Amino acid sequence: MVPQELKINNYNPVEEYEPVAVCIGRTYSKIDTLPLGHRESLVQLNKYKWCCVRQLIGRHSCLLEPAKTLMLLHGCFTSMKRLVPKIQASYSQRSLMTAGTHPDDEVAQTMLLDGCFILHRLLKYARRAKMEQAGLGGHQFVDDDEDWTQVYGRCFVWQLVTRDLLLLQNQIPFCVIRELFQHLGNEDESEELLVTGSLRLFRSLRPQMLHQSPIACRGVHHLLHLFYLSVGFPPSHHRQHSRRRRTEVVLSELPQWIPCAKELEEAGVQFRKRENATSFLDVSFTQGVLEIPQLELNDSSESLFRNLIAFEQTYPDTPRDVSTYAVFMDCLITSAEDMRILDLHGILVSHLSSRRVAWHFFSDIGGQVHWSADDNYLVGLMDEVNRYRERRRHKWRAALARNYFSNPWVTMSVFAALLLLSMAVLQTFFAVYAYFKPPK
Repeated sequence: MVPQELKINNYNPVEEYEPVAVCIGRTYSKIDTLPLGHRESLVQLNKYKWCCVRQLIGRHSCLLEPAKTLMLLHGCFTSMKRLVPKIQASYSQRSLMTAGTHPDDEVAQTMLLDGCFILHRLLKYARRAKMEQAGLGGHQFVDDDEDWTQVYGRCFVWQLVTRDLLLLQNQIPFCVIRELFQHLGNEDESEELLVTGSLRLFRSLRPQMLHQSPIACRGVHHLLHLFYLSVGFPPSHHRQHSRRRRTEVVLSELPQWIPCAKELEEAGVQFRKRENATSFLDVSFTQGVLEIPQLELNDSSESLFRNLIAFEQTYPDTPRDVSTYAVFMDCLITSAEDMRILDLHGILVSHLSSRRVAWHFFSDIGGQVHWSADDNYLVGLMDEVNRYRERRRHKWRAALARNYFSNPWVTMSVFAALLLLSMAVLQTFFAVYAYFKPPK
């Protein structure tokens, strides 16, 4: 469950944390608690989940007899029922409510349907990724969702489905998907397909600059966690960072804030888009140059960032890197001018709709974020930036460049004035020299 305090400043909590196209990890009785406008769409897609079950069973050519098909389906249901204690331990009591005389059966059926739905999509996009690696374009991929798109009457319903699969309150344990894969996958398929399919499915939503470290299925909690691992730092980065922090000064003495982009630019700090970064979080500061990887914002970005932050705020022993990044960018962007500076350098590109003010983005998502100095991977960088800003010579040099070298015409005027001044000085020197030492 997303903590209530994270929803305080949210202008529309339902839109950012609740599904609008597909409901995952909730029993049918729990769907009734969702907003009325979303229930019809969610119930419609529940019918499609049964289609996914049939298609996954149909992948096995040996299961032509109805008895074998029922046996495989019963085996999947039995496995889900055996996992019920572990599944229930993964949810809060409020998020997994059941009704009726057989709550374990209801939970097992929900996990079977939702797990098959997710597994079907992951395998589908794993095949698409394999075809793309083989040089076959995505246009040759047969999309078996087209018929259901017509049922919905919305061409972009599957984009909403992809967005819903990354909501914190719309998850199932990844062990459910792995267990179903053991039953319904082919013998020559490995669990790496689940990671490959996930990365391909969420490719359009991922921020730029991803690391290439492999992700092990055994350590994944759910789809949002897998996505989190794909956009964050490699595990080795956190080990090096934690060792470095132990040797630094007391963290409480370091700043947890930096000035906005306009003030930093006036103080001589230069902004630059960082190339070849390991993650969109990989910010660096060297010799007065603040390098930040490019980040593109669209209408799905707020929901994505809010749920990533909610994941960090609710899971123990999880680095608060996305939360720290959001607070850092909130410090940099306090006005439209700050946004213009970062956009001018290609750091922050906004594709948000006109109803949203782009420079309010990080202040909206980071308003109720809780973090400490020990979780701040940018604390050393903030200290360096503030120290650089406090040196007067950097401000003077920036003012000189801004006032006299801001464009070529002003620069030419300055050099012309310097040339005239030097000529006048030379003329005065020779006049005085001739007076005191006249030629013989």
